[in-house]
Amino acid sequence: MNESKKRLKKIGDYYKLYDEKGNEIGIINPLFEKKQSNWLKGVSIFVLTESGDLILEKRSKNTQLTPNDIDLVSGHRDGEEKGKEAAYRELNEELGIKKKKVLKLKKVKNETPLVFKGGRNFFISFYVTKLKKKMDYLDFQESEVQDVMIVPMQKGFDLIRNNQTKFPYTGNEKKFEEIFEKVEEYYRKNIVSKNQKISAKNKGESR
Repeated sequence: MNESKKRLKKIGDYYKLYDEKGNEIGIINPLFEKKQSNWLKGVSIFVLTESGDLILEKRSKNTQLTPNDIDLVSGHRDGEEKGKEAAYRELNEELGIKKKKVLKLKKVKNETPLVFKGGRNFFISFYVTKLKKKMDYLDFQESEVQDVMIVPMQKGFDLIRNNQTKFPYTGNEKKFEEIFEKVEEYYRKNIVSKNQKISAKNKGESR
């Protein structure tokens, strides 16, 4: 490990920096993220309820990044984290959803290059998962999240399509439509198909 990483590890978290081709070029203290124009890596997770609705966040008005924006569960990859490690951490930190409460994360698109408001450059890995059962409440992180929205999955897609979330859909239409298609495939396999099997089983038992 080089000396700069050693120093940052002593004082806390750090983010890796990348060039536009995804090559690692350095590291940065999170406090100085907005003062640079290199690329970082992050994660975003489509979290579906047991009935197939989509959980969205409204970002805190006091957060430094994307205040008041509608968002998926999202965050940076810290230090040496892998994508799934960051995704599980963000689920727990932002909504209080522990790893054991959801099905295994499925990656739907890897390290997608996106330019967000303010010229912030990210390679975002998108995942999808489903709550194993209904949660009575979500213990969200108030410093990052001011409210939680549960909407039909297609309405969530439309919010992104209409640029009503933090995500830059315009100019990235093909990328997002591919993501939506894979989330829908996951929905059909893990929610629709499962519900149909349960319904068929219940009908058989009632005869």
